[in-house]
Amino acid sequence: LNGGSAGAAPRSTPSRPAATPARPRTPAGRWAVQVGAFKDEKTARDWLSEVNRRFRTQFTGAERNVQTAGEWYRSRFTGLTETAAKTACEALSERRVTCMVVRPD
Repeated sequence: LNGGSAGAAPRSTPSRPAATPARPRTPAGRWAVQVGAFKDEKTARDWLSEVNRRFRTQFTGAERNVQTAGEWYRSRFTGLTETAAKTACEALSERRVTCMVVRPD
């Protein structure tokens, strides 16, 4: 009876927890860095893309965001921690790129 399955207890497979649905990505923080305010939305978006290209490592994980404020369009990197926002703005300032750290509402 070698190799036979008669009388063998069924093997139990370890149960795995059911897969949980992925949580939506949440920003690391609520701070932001504003890199400009423009009258034209396209200019605001283009400048945000340019700053992101030049300073990509400073804004890893940040969201690019153009916010409307009356007639102005604010170019901002959002979802940063306070430390990350301050560090990024310092790096931009060293390269003569105007910016300001925006605290959460």
